[in-house]
Amino acid sequence: SAMLVGPAGTGKTTVVGSFLQQLGGEETINCTINMNYFTDSAALQKQLEQPIDKRSGKSYGPPTGKKLLYFIDDLNLPFVETYGTQTPIALMRQHVDHGQWFDRSDMALKKNIADCQYMACMNPAAGCFFVNPRLQRLFATFAISFPSTDALNTIYSTFLIGHLSKFNDEVQETGKRLVQAALQLHKRVAATFRKTASNFHYEFNIRHIAGVFGGMLMGQPAQFSEPLTM
Repeated sequence: SAMLVGPAGTGKTTVVGSFLQQLGGEETINCTINMNYFTDSAALQKQLEQPIDKRSGKSYGPPTGKKLLYFIDDLNLPFVETYGTQTPIALMRQHVDHGQWFDRSDMALKKNIADCQYMACMNPAAGCFFVNPRLQRLFATFAISFPSTDALNTIYSTFLIGHLSKFNDEVQETGKRLVQAALQLHKRVAATFRKTASNFHYEFNIRHIAGVFGGMLMGQPAQFSEPLTM
């Protein structure tokens, strides 16, 4: 099992989504579950049971001959109850450790859940800052950090300049400077407008830059005939 940990907007969900898309095939199916503050063990169990079938007796699992990969996004968001436990995390830990969970309608029935595996993502700056080590020890944890300025410049220059290849030469030259200007502006805004208790919505990350260039990539040569318009 693998866990990606990093700030908002670093592409954790996108990386896992791309991996799951490439995984495909007939042998492996996947199920994405998004955690939030109100997710408890009952809500999680209901979602975990949707893609599995009864096999025989107390045995349950994905369709015969297949493996099931659960992707748990925002693992650490659920509320912490009175005794310091995040109940959905306790349920996951029980499943991975023992391969079982109890039937909610018949507590005497302990279901054996086979052929399942987990992947997870979480933002350490949101939700609970402490994840039960009894669960975390079961994952290989990878840190995802923000790309460097040089890397971002290369990424967005590739997209924008490739799109502007149909435009006139002056507009193409402006495009190169716009990438640098956008990155510098984003850096200044993030440094000036700090996140505080009263301004908790000040969260400037790569998504905002992507939005800027996503809009520019919709432009057509007829709309941008001169650098000033761009």
